[in-house]
Amino acid sequence: MKKLLFTLAALSLSSFTFAQDFGFGGDSLTGGSDDFGGGFEESSSPAVTITGEVGADTRAWIGAKNKETGRYDTKAYDSFYDFSKTLIDAGAHANLEFNYEGDYTSGNVKFKLNPSTLKKYQEDIIDELSFGGSFKEGKFQLRAGKMKEVWGKGDKVHVLDNFNANDYTDFIFPDYIDRRISEVMFKATANLSWDYNLKLEGIFTPWMTADRFASEKSFLYPAKQQELTNTVAGIVKHNAAIDLDKTLNSTDSSKYGKLVDGLQTMSSFSADSLYEDNLRSLKYGQAGIRLTGTLGGIDWGASYYYGHYKQPSANLGAYIDSVQSGIKNAVLAYAADSTNQSTIVTNYNSEITTFATTMGNAYQAAASAGLTSYVSPVTGDTVDLTDASAITAAAQKDALYKVCSDHAQEWYENGTITVTDKFALPSLNYDQLQVFGIEAAFVVWKLNTRWEFAYNLTEDTAGDNPWIKNNSISWVAGFDIDIPLHNLNLNVQDNGTYILGSDKIKDAVKENGLYAKYDTDYKSDDKYVSNKLIVLLSDKWLNEKLTTEVQGIWGIEHDEFMVAPKIEYNVMEGLTFALRGVYLYSNNKDGEFYNFTADSENHDKAFVQLTAKYQF
Repeated sequence: MKKLLFTLAALSLSSFTFAQDFGFGGDSLTGGSDDFGGGFEESSSPAVTITGEVGADTRAWIGAKNKETGRYDTKAYDSFYDFSKTLIDAGAHANLEFNYEGDYTSGNVKFKLNPSTLKKYQEDIIDELSFGGSFKEGKFQLRAGKMKEVWGKGDKVHVLDNFNANDYTDFIFPDYIDRRISEVMFKATANLSWDYNLKLEGIFTPWMTADRFASEKSFLYPAKQQELTNTVAGIVKHNAAIDLDKTLNSTDSSKYGKLVDGLQTMSSFSADSLYEDNLRSLKYGQAGIRLTGTLGGIDWGASYYYGHYKQPSANLGAYIDSVQSGIKNAVLAYAADSTNQSTIVTNYNSEITTFATTMGNAYQAAASAGLTSYVSPVTGDTVDLTDASAITAAAQKDALYKVCSDHAQEWYENGTITVTDKFALPSLNYDQLQVFGIEAAFVVWKLNTRWEFAYNLTEDTAGDNPWIKNNSISWVAGFDIDIPLHNLNLNVQDNGTYILGSDKIKDAVKENGLYAKYDTDYKSDDKYVSNKLIVLLSDKWLNEKLTTEVQGIWGIEHDEFMVAPKIEYNVMEGLTFALRGVYLYSNNKDGEFYNFTADSENHDKAFVQLTAKYQF
């Protein structure tokens, strides 16, 4: 069961792309994607450089549990004792990088040591490891290894950067490139024209790594993951209870051995069985091609990506059908009991009388038309239209079963009826994805602008499959400008998405609301366009030794926001201390931030963090 809960922590019914929005600023990030420059330059001798960083940080979550509700509350400090219950995170890290540069070859290896890599994700101790060679005077390069590649002109906010998955276990503070999970990949680059900086890149990865989320015990465990985890855990328990009940009530002499077998099966259940295929298979290989260049002062690019979404979609069709079938069988069995019938007639007399009259009139009309028998549309019974008492009895039975059907879901949820049928588990799959993208960066007046646009093509082009993501378009549009006041710099970016075919989802809600509300793209507020406005204002003081900044993110359509101030001081060469904080608010279930504020009393979270690091 622990493995189930942890694995399903990677599941999300909505995207957590906002994690990429934290920590942007400064120069446009290349993330090491340009391993070779625009021209070819010989070095006189091979060179090896070693760089690294060691650091420690501690984070204090502002607030405590509300004494009345037991929920997290940023305003729950009533005494020093409450203050002492403030949750604290602390950790240390060490990063080490080796770079080799020869005349025609190069190599790079980065080690990342922290509590996460040492305890849980040991494969990420080697953060990156790659080697490559240059041919034909720098016109062609080949590179391979465990790598991170960044595509797109956005400033640490991208919609075209699809090869590497994201690590959301700590979604706020790591820099963009540090949140990316390296992937085994092969890259080929052809410099087609030095004059126009025309470059063609091709990338292939043999498999895919999925996005990574915090475990259930974490303070950053997303609410929607918790919801789905609880659903699956409930299915497993429900089915196990039915099997165990049958075993205990069996007269089979070996029932206790079967009981032990059943308990072992339940305890060894693995969520891996819910996935349709293994990620480490060629099905989940990735490939892409990108052409970039410079023309008339515009850095431009066009790209194509083939792969899959890195967060799975849940197919809940079989589960919903099995639940509804089980409820139907349970309510029919409940209504067949004479004692229950008396209770139903007493509590729902008005509804029964109204519907019985309607059905009686329908039968009478059929008899007047010359029919001698009629099949009830409610029970399926054949009614003798020549017998008045039979018509009355049939109409009354129809009304009884109609009322039971109307209230079945309510009775199931409040425990009036008990479902003894087993439920089907959902199946999980990473939707196929093709991304057609264009990008640009150029100067307008004093604005350094950046643009990305993506058309995201899935297998659900009609938009009528609730278990596969619809096609969508997404974009990044932004700029930065130096303000002529001290050393101020303003960086503004908008990151948006529009889900295509949303009218199919709305129509499905009307026709089959049960399925539609589990649609992987469903929004209860009918807002299928989302924009996040990301603003960073920064300044430098004391000969650039002191940096101050404040960052804000506003989820426009869902009225959610985040504010993050920071002050950083370079004490001496290499040694830096930083104090920063975050206040996060969201009270909209369709918002991205809601995943992290749903468990709080005021739908907010806040914390401060102190960091010390030494770079060499």
